[in-house]
Amino acid sequence: MRKRWEIPTHGGPDCEIGREPLVSGGNVYTSDPGGVGAYDPGSGVRRWHAALPRRGVSRMAVGDGKLVTLTYACDGQGSYLNAFQSSTGARLWEVPLGGPAQDMVVDRGVVVVDTRPDYALSTTAYRLTDGHRSWRLTGTRGDGLLSAGGRLLLRTEGQGSRAVAVGTGATLWQTPENWYAVGSDPAGTRFYVGGAGGGLTAVDAATGVPIWKSAWPSPSVTADEERVYFPRHRSVVCLDARTGRKLWSVHLPDAAGQPVRAGSLLYSPSGMDSPLRITDAATGRGLRGGMPSDQHYPPTVAGGRLFLTDGARLRAYF
Repeated sequence: MRKRWEIPTHGGPDCEIGREPLVSGGNVYTSDPGGVGAYDPGSGVRRWHAALPRRGVSRMAVGDGKLVTLTYACDGQGSYLNAFQSSTGARLWEVPLGGPAQDMVVDRGVVVVDTRPDYALSTTAYRLTDGHRSWRLTGTRGDGLLSAGGRLLLRTEGQGSRAVAVGTGATLWQTPENWYAVGSDPAGTRFYVGGAGGGLTAVDAATGVPIWKSAWPSPSVTADEERVYFPRHRSVVCLDARTGRKLWSVHLPDAAGQPVRAGSLLYSPSGMDSPLRITDAATGRGLRGGMPSDQHYPPTVAGGRLFLTDGARLRAYF
């Protein structure tokens, strides 16, 4: 692979921090100077731009033909949800969140955010069609907000954790354990959770029953059907998804970032401008790599192309 094109991912204000891109429907979606845009993945030519002046982009997601962004204001503590037509960039709706928001997930026709209205903990869902509020659960915190088969794992203040249905907010099961989601499997059948004990636990997403526990702590994991991968200091560690047993680890030149699984390969960023490590996902055997990466920005791999950002510029390799 060699670098084919490069574009800036934010403008002059320091708060306009770039985000890793999304690839969907033949477009690359990314933060760009003054907002967000859709780009041709082969040439880097911009197809449309939507202005979000003096905003930083926290999260982006694509669902039902819409690009959804979670942004924060440069001039205050407010956060905003916006939805755009993914094919044209037409603005569909905007929702001021009334306080800082940390995370977002789009699934089952709703947008769920970990919100702080009036700086109180809550998890709130909005309809993807029009931005109207669907449900809100106060006193909950969606650390590592993600959906496993339409289920969210939320911490409840002073009462352990609970899984709720992403579409309705209805409680599916509860536990006194202080669990928070750090990942899920592709089929959505299990959560990988962290907690007060510091280790990693695999949990049945439908029932809350633990499948296995390990002593390995991890702030986030990447999983396929057979293996679980996570960064650990200057290494990437691979566990057996059935048992939690360690299979292999790969040493990186600098602090490890979140690895990305694509095809039969694992892409592991490291440090700031340290070489990207590309390995066989089953064995950890090194294959190739060397492109400058950043531990804070996971790579994006789609359509035989590799996209890397350092928060300032997006580069395409193929």
